[in-house]
Amino acid sequence: MSFYLPLIGLHYKNIKITETITALWSGCGEIVRCRLDGKVCVIKAISVPDHINHPRISQTEFAINRKRHSYEVEFYWYQYYASRLPSRAGALRCFNAIEHEQHKVLVFADFTECGFVNAKPIHTHVTAIIKWLANFHAFHFQVKADGLWSQGGYWHLATRPDEYEKMADCAIKQQAHSIDQTIRACPYQTLIHGDAKIANFAINNATLNVVGYDFQYVGAGVGVIDVMYFLGSCLNEQQLQQRADDYLADYFKYFANAMHIFDKSAYSHAAINEWKTLWPVVWADFYRFLMGWSPEHVKINAYMQYQITKTNFGVT
Repeated sequence: MSFYLPLIGLHYKNIKITETITALWSGCGEIVRCRLDGKVCVIKAISVPDHINHPRISQTEFAINRKRHSYEVEFYWYQYYASRLPSRAGALRCFNAIEHEQHKVLVFADFTECGFVNAKPIHTHVTAIIKWLANFHAFHFQVKADGLWSQGGYWHLATRPDEYEKMADCAIKQQAHSIDQTIRACPYQTLIHGDAKIANFAINNATLNVVGYDFQYVGAGVGVIDVMYFLGSCLNEQQLQQRADDYLADYFKYFANAMHIFDKSAYSHAAINEWKTLWPVVWADFYRFLMGWSPEHVKINAYMQYQITKTNFGVT
């Protein structure tokens, strides 16, 4: 019997599992489509084991605790933050959040039943998600990350000591703390999604409305962190070189408009100027992570390395 069935059985009388959509990362649970008391739902069932086998890196106790905390943050996000989101930056609707000891279950709406599809790396979808990110960041501008990650994202230096130790001695390793400090010192902080890859968004093709999900690494940060990671998730090297600057300009345009809508326009100009200067820095920070996690990764490309040359941190 799946570990989550007794848990949801305390809240629903009629349970029918119709499809296993995917397993969670490295045996931490699964996502299933189901009917609960007649309603079509998607369940994210979470149970982090004491030992995790991963093909790239051995999982230390620190790494396992990081993963466990990421699910605790996501659980808290859906309980206390997600329902407040504006329609311009909506999240997948969560009907229920259930937990017992180390087991957690999040019960979601099935976005395919609501006219949404998985986002694709096409221009209309990319633009719509950039607009979502701009609204998400403007809505949460200068909002405290209570109950979330004090520093959002899964690759920042404090949460990746194992990868840092694995790095070969190079300029980017020597500058890692300076890069991190530069990002954290920015006075214009917001809440970032923290894992804003294209796979974590769904879109309605008719309306181009977007919903985000998988908020395991949501927390404090600067908006361009999400934009950098998102563009890197859906554009290849050539596309980054051709389109990234235009998409970044679109993001700042949407952000300024959203700041006006949310009555925060007094801060727009200063925040945008600061975040523009951090654009190459956040690329350098992600490069630092990849060099410790997977130095042959395809995301280490000419566009990334060119951005790093625009900083004072070097690439060798």
